[in-house]
Amino acid sequence: MATNNDKIQFRGEAEKEATQIVDQMRLGGINISELARQGLREKLQEALSDEEKITLHQRYKQDELSDEVAEILLGDAIGEIQREREAFEEASELDRTELFQQ
Repeated sequence: MATNNDKIQFRGEAEKEATQIVDQMRLGGINISELARQGLREKLQEALSDEEKITLHQRYKQDELSDEVAEILLGDAIGEIQREREAFEEASELDRTELFQQ
């Protein structure tokens, strides 16, 4: 299990060479650390199933995840899940007695 002191490392010779080439092409270079952070956020969000997103949202609502971590993992899905949950709750409260009458 990862801890706060663990570094994220991987073998990426081709990726390193590609970033060096782009870094050399741009005046002032590029912020490789920021690109890595953004890429990791995107891939974490893409890797999550809908069920996992719902579970994470529940943990977030129960204050088991910080705002920052929830934003990294769920991004815009935080608002979408909340809107869907509210719409479902509203729909479940509707008077359905007339729907079943013939």
